[in-house]
Amino acid sequence: MATFNIRNSSAADGDDSWVLRREATAAAIEELAADVVGLQEVLPDQLEYLRERFAEYEIVGAGRDDGAHAGEHSVVMIRRGPWQLDSHETRWLSGAPSTPGSVGWDADLTRIATLVRLSTIDGSRAGIVNTHYDHIGEVAQLESSKLIDRWTAAEPELHWVVLGDLNVGPESLPLKVFLEAGWRDAVPAGAGGTFHDFTGATDRERIDHILISKNWHVVDAEVSHHRPGGRLPSDHWPVVATLNLGEDLFA
Repeated sequence: MATFNIRNSSAADGDDSWVLRREATAAAIEELAADVVGLQEVLPDQLEYLRERFAEYEIVGAGRDDGAHAGEHSVVMIRRGPWQLDSHETRWLSGAPSTPGSVGWDADLTRIATLVRLSTIDGSRAGIVNTHYDHIGEVAQLESSKLIDRWTAAEPELHWVVLGDLNVGPESLPLKVFLEAGWRDAVPAGAGGTFHDFTGATDRERIDHILISKNWHVVDAEVSHHRPGGRLPSDHWPVVATLNLGEDLFA
């Protein structure tokens, strides 16, 4: 299980632009060896590249601007294997979650969550939420956590995992919403930071998270600092965890 903000392809990043680092980004995803990966900031051209590169995964998620193809996607990659995709949908982090392009509370931008439901042949069921919170609106960040907690609580038959760039640290109020509701942070407190702004720093704040509901057990979890060919794959480091649900293992 992993989460990775791959940095959108429209950013003026010079030597770190998408076209120059996309091979490194893909190699970094491969290095995670994860059955499920939540990616943020994925624009249509990036999605096309990823679908060609990762044929062994089913990749789902809609664009935040129109609920179809336009704008950034928070996609979920599911490796074809024991876990089968039952359904998926995109919801907006706003007071109108079904309205494409809606902006919530004091957010600066439209923000979304992709909800995925998975099952195995022996009947195990899991739910994944992959999301990207607003980078400015503190009310929006807090309300987004409350919203996701309500959505997942409405489907208690699923064992849920929240993946994403929440743009807040482990000690923040939006994280406390989850922890007070019974969620757990899968990643050790000393794992290091995730956002580094193409500096390669590992000691900044961890704003990318894997949160798990009560029946999951953490085998191991870390922030990956892999630099394929010496190149930074994004302005964030990915986060990866191996989780256990009874006899079912999520790598």
